[in-house]
Amino acid sequence: MKIVKFLPTFLVIVLIMLLTTACGKNATAKSNEAKGICGSWAYTHDKETAIAVFHKDGTAQYEGKDYSFECDSQFIKLKDKDDKTIKLRYLLDDEGMYLYSNNTYTFSGKGEPHGLVGEWSCADKNWSYSFTEAGTFLEDGFFPGNYTIDDEKSTIKLVYNDHFEDTVCYFLQLGDSKLQLEYPWPMVKTSNE
Repeated sequence: MKIVKFLPTFLVIVLIMLLTTACGKNATAKSNEAKGICGSWAYTHDKETAIAVFHKDGTAQYEGKDYSFECDSQFIKLKDKDDKTIKLRYLLDDEGMYLYSNNTYTFSGKGEPHGLVGEWSCADKNWSYSFTEAGTFLEDGFFPGNYTIDDEKSTIKLVYNDHFEDTVCYFLQLGDSKLQLEYPWPMVKTSNE
């Protein structure tokens, strides 16, 4: 009779141990991703100035503002004290990280936009793009090149004539007059890390 009473208790203990172990593995996977981005990050063109700092305690600074953060294998989610969230795509590699800035551009050309064709500006950053029907673009009035669109992946490939490497950006059109563009910035850990 004692064995019959002991068996359900034993099974419940084993089940609790299995669940605890499974949850621990998921927590470790998330913390391993966070460990990969923890540290102070700067743009490759200015390795001394930290743009993003991710702390092991889950706090962060990005572009001079304080946040808490979580990450998975594709996105870093920053939350400020007012619960406003910023979702940044990222990609770690052997040389550092590509952190995608997520900015909204407004159609600033004449007439109506035709897809991406037209002039777009981001007033917050003083950035701009001009896309033509012939597949050419001009970035910030200085950097020309050709572009192709992959509608299935929602990406634009910018092939610069000079200055920069070919760059793949993610995009999303928000109605007729807004364009959300995720541009990858190469980053490295700061030298004062």
